Amino acid sequence: METEEKNVVPAPAPAPSPTADAVERLNAAREFAGEQYEKVVRAAAEHMEQVNKYTEEARKQINEGWDVTCDRAKELHKAGEAYVKENPTGAVLGALGVGVIVGLLLGIGKR
Repeated sequence: METEEKNVVPAPAPAPSPTADAVERLNAAREFAGEQYEKVVRAAAEHMEQVNKYTEEARKQINEGWDVTCDRAKELHKAGEAYVKENPTGAVLGALGVGVIVGLLLGIGKR
């Protein structure tokens, strides 16, 4: 009968203890990484401040544009009502003409 020593994996050698130089270099690397991390965090905070200022300005401009657009739409609505009141027959005939043209165009698409 053969021995089963062929399948035995040898135990790993113990890790060498770190030297003072290795510990010093590791601590220096940790300190450098910490400094770099702080730089990145500060830069990100500065960029976020700039982005927030930009988005706030864009929001103001969009709201102003929306207000102008709404005011203009109200003016056009009032002008349209006034035209229909002054020219009811022309408004009805105009709407009928537009309806016929749109109907014909949609009818042609079905053929």
